[in-house]
Amino acid sequence: MRTHFWRGAAIAVAICIAPIGVSAADNQAAAKKAVEKKPPSVCVGLDINACGAKAECLWRKQVTTKAGKVRRAHCRLRPHHQMAKKAA
Repeated sequence: MRTHFWRGAAIAVAICIAPIGVSAADNQAAAKKAVEKKPPSVCVGLDINACGAKAECLWRKQVTTKAGKVRRAHCRLRPHHQMAKKAA
């Protein structure tokens, strides 16, 4: 008889506490997601001449993938190991 009483009490406590834990976890996830947003790269939107003038930028030519999708030419941030080689 006693065991049934404590089971009921434990379930009641769990039901009361569960929404508090879920809302706290949601708030932490939302705060973390807001912090992770990065500013855009310095190379975004540059044309071929402006891209070539910056040491940290790299121009990618237009390519067609095997699936037939066309990727337009664009300026990208150079990988860090390439930047180190170019500086040395």
